[in-house]
Amino acid sequence: MRAAICLILIAACAGFGYSLVQAEKRRERLVTAMASSLEILKGEITVRLTPLPDCADFLAESGPEDVRGFYVGLGTSMGALGEVEFSRIWSACLRSLDLPGPALDALDDLGRSLGRFDAASQGAAIDRCLAALGGAAGELHEKTRRDARLHMGLSLAAGALLAVILY
Repeated sequence: MRAAICLILIAACAGFGYSLVQAEKRRERLVTAMASSLEILKGEITVRLTPLPDCADFLAESGPEDVRGFYVGLGTSMGALGEVEFSRIWSACLRSLDLPGPALDALDDLGRSLGRFDAASQGAAIDRCLAALGGAAGELHEKTRRDARLHMGLSLAAGALLAVILY
């Protein structure tokens, strides 16, 4: 019975470490998906001259899966556009995403440019944001790769230590 409990403790701790690694990978996918959605948004704004509410609806339906919820929230919140400025709506919707700080800052800066300037200026703002997101995604990928073994190793060691103490 004690051996089974020890194995369960080790497995539980390993599961915790695995969940930490998966959370970091989800954040990495989210940054990449947001960058993909901004590429689509840039095309809609600069080429097709699509209004922002229509862009939000389009991306909510056919954008990258990981960020569709963001665009659904953005499209829903656009009803308050006359009462609240777009940058505040954009920022509020961004807070629902689990983004790392540099990516969140870059996207927040982008929200202050969208809908305020001509299509070319908005496209340039999206390009600056994409460059920042690319850097953030690269850093996050490297951090995830580097820390994955650390999280798993520490979790397994903690589980083994608990098992030894309790055995």
